[in-house]
Amino acid sequence: MTPRAAVWDKVRGLYGIADACASDDDPVTLAAQLLAGGCRVIQVRCKRWTRDDTRHAAIEIRQRCHAVGALCLINDDAALAAEVGADGVHVGQLDGDSSAIRRVLGPERILGRSTHLPEHIEKALPEADYVAFGPVFSTSNLSVPKPTRGVDGLRAAAQVLGRRVPLVAIGGLWPHHLPDLQRAGADAWAVIGQIASAEDPTQASRMWASPS
Repeated sequence: MTPRAAVWDKVRGLYGIADACASDDDPVTLAAQLLAGGCRVIQVRCKRWTRDDTRHAAIEIRQRCHAVGALCLINDDAALAAEVGADGVHVGQLDGDSSAIRRVLGPERILGRSTHLPEHIEKALPEADYVAFGPVFSTSNLSVPKPTRGVDGLRAAAQVLGRRVPLVAIGGLWPHHLPDLQRAGADAWAVIGQIASAEDPTQASRMWASPS
C-alpha cells in the first residue's frame, strides 16, 4: 500500500510532531515515545536545525516509524522527504504551489497542508492528502502567530472539506478539548507541548492516541 493510500487509516487520532525545540533537541527520542504510545503518523519538525542534522534525525525516525507501520512526514522540505524515503511532507499555507511540491514528492507520497480559514481549504485541494486547520486555540508553537479559530471555525472547515481528505485540528489543544474536536469533524489532532513536556510522554501519547 502506498503512503497516499494509507492516509485515511493512519491520519487518525493522535498526529504526533517530533519537534526539536519542544524536545530539548531530541526529536528522535520523542518520536520513539510517540510510537510507543500508539501514534501512527509523525511529522519531523526541526525548524532551527541545519539540513544535514535534520536529515540524520529524519532517517532514524523514518526507520522507527516504518518498523511499526507508522507514517513519517517531514516539515516543509519536500526534497528532503523524497531523499530520506519519508512518506510525505507537511507544508504551510503559503509554502509554495501544491503542484510544484507534488512534482518533487512524486505521485505516491503524502502532501499535507496547513490552512487557517475555511475558504483556504479549496486552494489546498486537490493535491493535499490531508488538511490541517487552526490554530483552534492559542498556541506558542507557531513561527508566525495567527488568530485563533475556535471549535466553530473547525466545524466550518469540516463542512467545506466534506470528508474528501482527513482533517487535522492544530493549535493549543488540551485533553478536555477532544470531545468537541471530534464532534466538530476532526479526524486527528496535532499535539506538541502536551506530550513533549509530560512526565511520561509515552503514557501521554497513549491517552491522546486512544481517548476515552
